[in-house]
Amino acid sequence: MWPVVGSAVVGALMLFVAGPPVAALNTGLVDFLNGMSGANAVLLGVIIGAMTSFDLGGPVNKACYAFCVGAMANGNFAPYCIFASVKMVSAFSCTAACYLGKDLFTDDEKEIGDQTWLLGLAGITEGAIPFAMAHPVQVIGSFIAGSVVCGGIVGWAGIGLSVPGAGIFSLIALSGNFGAVGNGLIWFVAAVIGAAISTVCLIATRKHLLAKQAA
Repeated sequence: MWPVVGSAVVGALMLFVAGPPVAALNTGLVDFLNGMSGANAVLLGVIIGAMTSFDLGGPVNKACYAFCVGAMANGNFAPYCIFASVKMVSAFSCTAACYLGKDLFTDDEKEIGDQTWLLGLAGITEGAIPFAMAHPVQVIGSFIAGSVVCGGIVGWAGIGLSVPGAGIFSLIALSGNFGAVGNGLIWFVAAVIGAAISTVCLIATRKHLLAKQAA
Protein backbone atom coordinates (compact mmCIF):
# COMPACT_ATOMS: atom_id res chain seq x y z
CA MET A 1 0.00 0.00 0.00
CA TRP A 2 2.65 2.55 1.04
CA PRO A 3 4.69 2.23 -2.17
CA VAL A 4 1.53 3.01 -4.15
CA VAL A 5 0.74 6.03 -1.95
CA GLY A 6 4.33 7.24 -2.18
CA SER A 7 4.35 6.92 -5.96
CA ALA A 8 1.06 8.79 -6.20
CA VAL A 9 2.34 11.65 -4.02
CA VAL A 10 5.62 11.95 -5.94
CA GLY A 11 3.76 11.80 -9.25
CA ALA A 12 1.37 14.53 -8.15
CA LEU A 13 4.24 16.75 -7.01
CA MET A 14 6.02 16.28 -10.34
CA LEU A 15 2.85 16.95 -12.33
CA PHE A 16 1.47 19.95 -10.45
CA VAL A 17 4.48 21.48 -8.66
CA ALA A 18 7.69 20.75 -10.58
CA GLY A 19 6.12 20.16 -13.99
CA PRO A 20 4.81 23.65 -14.87
CA PRO A 21 8.06 25.60 -14.18
CA VAL A 22 10.18 22.99 -15.98
CA ALA A 23 7.82 23.07 -18.96
CA ALA A 24 7.94 26.87 -18.96
CA LEU A 25 11.74 26.77 -18.86
CA ASN A 26 11.88 24.38 -21.81
CA THR A 27 9.43 26.49 -23.82
CA GLY A 28 11.37 29.66 -23.08
CA LEU A 29 14.70 28.13 -24.08
CA VAL A 30 13.29 26.72 -27.33
CA ASP A 31 11.75 30.09 -28.17
CA PHE A 32 15.10 31.75 -27.48
CA LEU A 33 16.92 29.39 -29.83
CA ASN A 34 14.27 29.82 -32.51
CA GLY A 35 14.93 33.53 -32.31
CA MET A 36 18.62 32.82 -32.90
CA SER A 37 18.12 30.53 -35.90
CA GLY A 38 18.64 33.32 -38.40
CA ALA A 39 21.64 34.80 -36.58
CA ASN A 40 25.34 34.20 -37.08
CA ALA A 41 26.03 30.47 -37.37
CA VAL A 42 29.08 30.64 -35.11
CA LEU A 43 27.13 32.39 -32.36
CA LEU A 44 24.34 29.85 -32.67
CA GLY A 45 26.93 27.08 -32.40
CA VAL A 46 28.38 28.67 -29.26
CA ILE A 47 24.94 28.86 -27.63
CA ILE A 48 24.04 25.30 -28.57
CA GLY A 49 27.42 24.15 -27.25
CA ALA A 50 26.87 25.83 -23.89
CA MET A 51 23.33 24.52 -23.52
CA THR A 52 24.28 20.97 -24.49
CA SER A 53 26.84 20.66 -21.68
CA PHE A 54 25.13 22.90 -19.14
CA ASP A 55 23.29 20.10 -17.36
CA LEU A 56 24.28 16.95 -19.26
CA GLY A 57 20.84 15.72 -20.26
CA GLY A 58 18.79 17.93 -17.96
CA PRO A 59 16.09 20.48 -18.88
CA VAL A 60 18.46 22.90 -20.66
CA ASN A 61 20.02 20.10 -22.69
CA LYS A 62 16.58 18.71 -23.54
CA ALA A 63 15.33 22.13 -24.63
CA CYS A 64 18.34 22.41 -26.93
CA TYR A 65 17.60 18.94 -28.30
CA ALA A 66 13.97 19.89 -28.96
CA PHE A 67 15.05 22.97 -30.88
CA CYS A 68 17.60 21.01 -32.95
CA VAL A 69 15.08 18.31 -33.86
CA GLY A 70 12.50 20.96 -34.73
CA ALA A 71 15.01 22.76 -36.92
CA MET A 72 15.81 19.46 -38.64
CA ALA A 73 12.11 18.91 -39.33
CA ASN A 74 12.05 22.34 -41.01
CA GLY A 75 15.00 21.51 -43.23
CA ASN A 76 17.74 23.18 -41.18
CA PHE A 77 20.26 20.41 -40.46
CA ALA A 78 23.05 22.51 -38.92
CA PRO A 79 21.80 22.82 -35.31
CA TYR A 80 21.50 19.07 -34.73
CA CYS A 81 24.92 18.54 -36.27
CA ILE A 82 26.37 20.98 -33.73
CA PHE A 83 24.47 19.26 -30.92
CA ALA A 84 25.73 15.81 -31.92
CA SER A 85 29.36 16.91 -32.05
CA VAL A 86 29.27 18.77 -28.73
CA LYS A 87 27.80 15.75 -26.95
CA MET A 88 31.18 14.03 -27.20
CA VAL A 89 33.15 16.82 -25.53
CA SER A 90 32.35 16.17 -21.86
CA ALA A 91 32.81 12.42 -22.15
CA PHE A 92 36.14 12.65 -23.96
CA SER A 93 37.48 15.25 -21.53
CA CYS A 94 36.67 13.12 -18.47
CA THR A 95 38.75 10.27 -19.87
CA ALA A 96 41.63 12.51 -20.94
CA ALA A 97 41.75 14.41 -17.64
CA CYS A 98 41.86 11.22 -15.59
CA TYR A 99 44.57 9.79 -17.82
CA LEU A 100 46.76 12.90 -17.82
CA GLY A 101 46.13 13.88 -14.20
CA LYS A 102 45.96 10.53 -12.45
CA ASP A 103 47.03 11.92 -9.09
CA LEU A 104 44.38 14.64 -9.14
CA PHE A 105 41.26 12.51 -9.24
CA THR A 106 39.70 9.91 -6.96
CA ASP A 107 39.56 6.21 -7.75
CA ASP A 108 35.82 6.50 -8.43
CA GLU A 109 36.39 9.37 -10.85
CA LYS A 110 39.14 7.48 -12.65
CA GLU A 111 36.85 4.46 -12.98
CA ILE A 112 34.20 6.69 -14.54
CA GLY A 113 36.81 8.28 -16.79
CA ASP A 114 37.83 4.88 -18.11
CA GLN A 115 34.33 4.45 -19.54
CA THR A 116 33.07 7.87 -20.57
CA TRP A 117 34.98 8.02 -23.86
CA LEU A 118 32.94 5.04 -25.08
CA LEU A 119 29.73 6.77 -24.05
CA GLY A 120 30.96 9.86 -25.87
CA LEU A 121 31.39 7.88 -29.07
CA ALA A 122 27.74 6.89 -28.67
CA GLY A 123 26.72 10.52 -28.06
CA ILE A 124 25.77 10.05 -24.40
CA THR A 125 26.50 13.01 -22.13
CA GLU A 126 24.95 11.55 -18.98
CA GLY A 127 28.00 9.39 -18.33
CA ALA A 128 29.85 12.49 -17.10
CA ILE A 129 27.24 13.38 -14.47
CA PRO A 130 28.86 11.42 -11.59
CA PHE A 131 32.16 13.08 -12.44
CA ALA A 132 30.53 16.50 -12.03
CA MET A 133 28.66 15.84 -8.80
CA ALA A 134 31.53 16.56 -6.38
CA HIS A 135 32.48 19.93 -7.88
CA PRO A 136 29.67 20.92 -10.27
CA VAL A 137 30.67 24.54 -10.87
CA GLN A 138 34.28 23.74 -11.81
CA VAL A 139 33.47 20.61 -13.81
CA ILE A 140 30.44 21.93 -15.69
CA GLY A 141 32.29 25.18 -16.33
CA SER A 142 35.17 23.19 -17.82
CA PHE A 143 32.77 21.24 -20.04
CA ILE A 144 31.13 24.42 -21.29
CA ALA A 145 34.50 26.04 -22.08
CA GLY A 146 35.31 23.32 -24.59
CA SER A 147 31.76 22.88 -25.81
CA VAL A 148 31.34 26.47 -26.97
CA VAL A 149 34.53 26.15 -29.06
CA CYS A 150 33.34 22.87 -30.56
CA GLY A 151 29.92 24.33 -31.33
CA GLY A 152 31.44 27.44 -32.87
CA ILE A 153 33.69 25.40 -35.18
CA VAL A 154 30.87 23.18 -36.43
CA GLY A 155 28.59 26.19 -36.82
CA TRP A 156 31.25 28.01 -38.83
CA ALA A 157 31.73 24.98 -41.11
CA GLY A 158 28.02 24.85 -41.94
CA ILE A 159 27.89 21.08 -41.73
CA GLY A 160 24.48 19.44 -41.46
CA LEU A 161 23.12 16.22 -40.00
CA SER A 162 19.76 15.10 -41.35
CA VAL A 163 19.24 12.00 -39.18
CA PRO A 164 18.40 12.24 -35.47
CA GLY A 165 20.97 10.23 -33.60
CA ALA A 166 24.38 10.87 -32.24
CA GLY A 167 27.84 9.56 -31.74
CA ILE A 168 30.37 8.35 -34.22
CA PHE A 169 27.67 6.78 -36.40
CA SER A 170 26.59 10.29 -37.41
CA LEU A 171 29.64 10.48 -39.68
CA ILE A 172 27.84 8.61 -42.45
CA ALA A 173 24.95 11.10 -42.54
CA LEU A 174 26.84 14.40 -42.53
CA SER A 175 26.44 16.90 -45.35
CA GLY A 176 28.31 20.07 -46.23
CA ASN A 177 30.73 21.80 -48.57
CA PHE A 178 33.88 19.91 -47.60
CA GLY A 179 33.11 16.47 -49.03
CA ALA A 180 32.31 13.34 -47.06
CA VAL A 181 35.80 13.02 -45.57
CA GLY A 182 36.23 16.74 -44.90
CA ASN A 183 32.83 17.07 -43.24
CA GLY A 184 33.57 14.11 -41.00
CA LEU A 185 37.02 15.37 -40.07
CA ILE A 186 35.78 18.84 -39.15
CA TRP A 187 32.86 17.44 -37.16
CA PHE A 188 34.98 14.98 -35.17
CA VAL A 189 38.10 17.14 -34.78
CA ALA A 190 35.89 19.95 -33.44
CA ALA A 191 34.82 17.61 -30.64
CA VAL A 192 38.45 16.63 -29.99
CA ILE A 193 39.52 20.29 -29.83
CA GLY A 194 36.66 21.07 -27.48
CA ALA A 195 37.57 18.08 -25.32
CA ALA A 196 41.22 19.20 -25.20
CA ILE A 197 40.16 22.62 -23.90
CA SER A 198 37.83 21.07 -21.33
CA THR A 199 40.59 18.67 -20.25
CA VAL A 200 43.00 21.54 -19.58
CA CYS A 201 40.30 23.33 -17.60
CA LEU A 202 39.42 20.21 -15.61
CA ILE A 203 43.05 19.63 -14.63
CA ALA A 204 43.66 23.30 -13.83
CA THR A 205 40.56 23.67 -11.66
CA ARG A 206 41.26 20.40 -9.84
CA LYS A 207 44.83 21.49 -9.08
CA HIS A 208 43.46 24.78 -7.74
CA LEU A 209 40.93 22.99 -5.53
CA LEU A 210 43.52 20.59 -4.12
CA ALA A 211 45.96 23.42 -3.44
CA LYS A 212 43.21 25.36 -1.69
CA GLN A 213 42.30 22.36 0.44
CA ALA A 214 45.95 21.75 1.32
CA ALA A 215 46.35 25.38 2.41
